[in-house]
Amino acid sequence: MATLKQIAAEAGVSVMTVSNVIHNNRSKVSPATVEKVQQLIEKYHYVPNMAARSLIAKESHIIAVLLPLWNKNSSSLLLDPYAGQLTGLIETLLRERGYYIMLCSFETVEQALTTQQNWQMDGAVMVLPHRDDITRAVLDQATTPLVIIDRWYEDKTMLSVTADDRKGGYIAARHLLQLGHSRIGFASPGMAQSSIIQDRYQGFCQALMEYGLAPEKAWMFFDYHNTFPEAADYGAWFVAQPVDGRPTAMVCTEDSIAVEIVKSVQGQGLRVPEALSVVGYDDSMPARLISPALTTVRQDIRQKAEYAVELLMDKIADPEIESRRRILDVDLVYRESVADIREKNE
Repeated sequence: MATLKQIAAEAGVSVMTVSNVIHNNRSKVSPATVEKVQQLIEKYHYVPNMAARSLIAKESHIIAVLLPLWNKNSSSLLLDPYAGQLTGLIETLLRERGYYIMLCSFETVEQALTTQQNWQMDGAVMVLPHRDDITRAVLDQATTPLVIIDRWYEDKTMLSVTADDRKGGYIAARHLLQLGHSRIGFASPGMAQSSIIQDRYQGFCQALMEYGLAPEKAWMFFDYHNTFPEAADYGAWFVAQPVDGRPTAMVCTEDSIAVEIVKSVQGQGLRVPEALSVVGYDDSMPARLISPALTTVRQDIRQKAEYAVELLMDKIADPEIESRRRILDVDLVYRESVADIREKNE
């Protein structure tokens, strides 16, 4: 296998020029030279020694992607469609910039911080933070640049990318209200531990209030997976309620919950949206594949990943950067899981 010096000699350029081509620092290298060096790299299957480079530059070019182990019963961290898509996009964007990711699960503050410190990470991105107490503690103690997706604290110095989650909850509920629904439920994976879920719920409540309504406690499932540990249980609960005492629609803070509700109601021999209208959140692949396809709140997950990587690169380049926040807009995707019942109510 050829060395860096051998490639430089054969190309008739300096070792620094070859290094610049390898590491995408090509502004001072002519296109012809880039092409010549690239051909030799491919010819000799040259792989740069990243470990040696890290020792010299004190940079690992490794970014930690921190994912909380929020569901111990899950066989994979990436089974959640949102987490899987977001993590995949972050990996692609970082790889294009010459970085590698280390996927790290954690349950405690200590686990999240140990990963960064022991592996000499250049930075970290936290995805799906599920508990505000842990997220705040990691922020306070992190020793490397850190971007947190889906959390923002006014009292903290931090880098964050969020969506307009209050608007998301609002437009989901308002759509149902405009179509004649007044008995509307709410389902989320955990209200108390997540400020993002709280924002979506506040938007939901705001829409109800504008129509002179208040949330019905019996239809609010703030810890859905513990309330209904088996997906079919929601359908069993639904059919056990009096027809005039159960919701005609559900707003869900995740597409995965919305899909479970649709399937469990259908499992009881009922039809969606005739028996129950359902709105999801995220516009993930399951929302498009289930029948009927889900009406859902869409956020631009690609843009969220792009903003997160951009903020992290800025912080690595300039450690003096303090707080920055990017907020993405959301909109509603109209599909077949919601019924118009205005005529029925007249």
